[in-house]
Amino acid sequence: MSSQQNLPVREEWRDVSDADTPPTCCPSCEAQEFTRSTYYFRDLQELGSPVVVRKVRYEAVTWKCKHCQTLFAFHNPLIPLRTPYMPEIVEYVKHRVIKKGDSSRRVAEDLKRLHNVTISDDTILTWINPKPKTLESTRNESFSYKPSTDFTNSPLVEDFSGVLGIDGTFKAVKAKKNEQPGVESEPLLLHLTHLPDGRLVAYWQPAKTKKKLHSSSETSK
Repeated sequence: MSSQQNLPVREEWRDVSDADTPPTCCPSCEAQEFTRSTYYFRDLQELGSPVVVRKVRYEAVTWKCKHCQTLFAFHNPLIPLRTPYMPEIVEYVKHRVIKKGDSSRRVAEDLKRLHNVTISDDTILTWINPKPKTLESTRNESFSYKPSTDFTNSPLVEDFSGVLGIDGTFKAVKAKKNEQPGVESEPLLLHLTHLPDGRLVAYWQPAKTKKKLHSSSETSK
């Protein structure tokens, strides 16, 4: 045991990039010609060993359509959102706490000692007890806004998967930092939809595109 503890800890990195699974077409015009526009990196941790720290270097890519100049990016299903830990660590924690009955402190100590993963008790507790709001607690809350329609007797969805699919349009009201001073530009519209393979994708288009469609329709009338 002492000889194992004296071994130096090394790091192993695994690369995951959106470029490995590029989209098949532009979500706006469905053209199949696009290029990489911008990118950024995120570092996430995997289960390691007493002498190995395993990490994932994720490259998130924003693409640009050559035909309509639309910028778009999609969510990589292999990479979790809003956490620096890979899904295998979350599953390990849930198995130890829920199935085995171990305490969050014990699991955090074992992750550090056996897998070189540093994690807090609070983070573990948020995975075990997300504390979703119940219908009864929501009814008892006081709100300043009172809707005109009463949804108290609305039927509840029993088999809700916890995943929402969103299609919508949002308008940018502030100019981008890299815009040239004195040059007026149309605000961008953010669109959220899904690719044919099911991945969530977001893309941006100038608002003038919509204006042109309105003007052409008015002319035709």
